[in-house]
Amino acid sequence: MRKLPVWSKAALVAGMFAYGLFAVAVIMPLLHRVAGRHAERAFEPIRAGWCRTLCRILGVSLEIAGEPSPDARLLVANHVSWLDILVLGASGPMVFVAKEEVSDWPVMGYLARHVGTLFVRRGDAEQTAVTAERMAWTLRQGKRLMLFPEGTTTAGDKVLRFHARLLAPAQLAHVPVQAVAIEYLGDARNVAPFIGEDEFLPHLLRVLMLESIAMRMHYCPVLPAGIPRDTLAQTARRQVAGALFGVAEAKVGAGR
Repeated sequence: MRKLPVWSKAALVAGMFAYGLFAVAVIMPLLHRVAGRHAERAFEPIRAGWCRTLCRILGVSLEIAGEPSPDARLLVANHVSWLDILVLGASGPMVFVAKEEVSDWPVMGYLARHVGTLFVRRGDAEQTAVTAERMAWTLRQGKRLMLFPEGTTTAGDKVLRFHARLLAPAQLAHVPVQAVAIEYLGDARNVAPFIGEDEFLPHLLRVLMLESIAMRMHYCPVLPAGIPRDTLAQTARRQVAGALFGVAEAKVGAGR
């Protein structure tokens, strides 16, 4: 897609948000009536197409390193921005795991709630355990899960501790795991991070002002099923840090 002026991109994004709301409020219920238990599968091309179209409007230019594995059922990545979700969501069928606060975001939160996103309430061990069981059940159904085990976003200059409890479903369902390192390049390196007290709409406006959004996603070697969750978390974190910074331990943050 050729470069668009900011106002054009803003209008197109608003239109896509409106279409997304229509899709989950009208199309999805119709699919449930017509396709029954196959409704989610039938809705998947609509969801992925929505993500791909938004990526094109925003001018996302994606470079992929490594090889995405069809065998990996759980994907884990460092988390920089809500843009991560759009780009990963455009890549194929998957169920996202997100912090509960995401459900309150304007538009995006509503959409996330209606496309099967699993939410984790930080600091609530009981609720996290329940979500872990739901995650394991999802994996056993043959679906792919995507989560950000840092539990928050960073500016992309470090990798925080991966919370091992979030990786417990991989053990419960006995599935392989693949780590993904997400990096923003050029002007997007400073604008894309959605951190601290950032609010969604003001941040979206800053993103719209970028001519393009250069990204690199590095798919790390697959970690086999059966690895203890603590070891799995540490290994995946080292893989991501190594892909981003060259030396695995160089910029691994202290975590939260």
